[in-house]
Amino acid sequence: MTIQNLTEFFREKRAHAPAKDIDWEQRQQEWIAAIDGLYQIVTTEWLAPAIQNGLVQVDYRPKKITEDFLGTYEVREMVLRVGEEMVTFSPKGRNVIGVQGRVDLVGEMGEVPLVVQQPGNEWAILAPRSTPTRLIGLDEKTLLLALKDVMRP
Repeated sequence: MTIQNLTEFFREKRAHAPAKDIDWEQRQQEWIAAIDGLYQIVTTEWLAPAIQNGLVQVDYRPKKITEDFLGTYEVREMVLRVGEEMVTFSPKGRNVIGVQGRVDLVGEMGEVPLVVQQPGNEWAILAPRSTPTRLIGLDEKTLLLALKDVMRP
C-alpha cells in the first residue's frame, strides 16, 4: 500500500502501534522513591561519620519539577553544607533518555550528573566528555571524586 500523505502515514503508524498503557503516577512515585533512596544511602552510609562529627550538615528543601506526562510534582533537594560551602543534589527529571532519572550534584565549581538505572535503582555518574556515553557506578569513592569536581579546591 502506498501512503499518499503525512496524515495517512500517521494513521497507519497509529493503527499498527502496540497498545501500551503506562502508569505515569506509578512512574512518578518510583522516581521519588529512587531519589529518597539515593539520599538515604548517601547520608546513612557514606557521609554518616562526617555528619556525626559535625563536618557536614544536611538540609532539604522542596523543588517543583514539571515534565511531560508526569505533570508538576514536588521532590526534595538535598543540600550539604561544609563550612560556608554548599553542594546540592538537585533532581532534574524522570523522563531522561536511556536512564530512569537524573539528579545533578551542583557545587561552586560545576555540576556532575547522577543517573539511576533499572533494575534495582542503581545510581551512576555520567562520565563527562565521554563518547560513547559511559556510566561509572556510584559508591563512596566515586562520590568523593564527584564532590572534588564540584567543590572549591
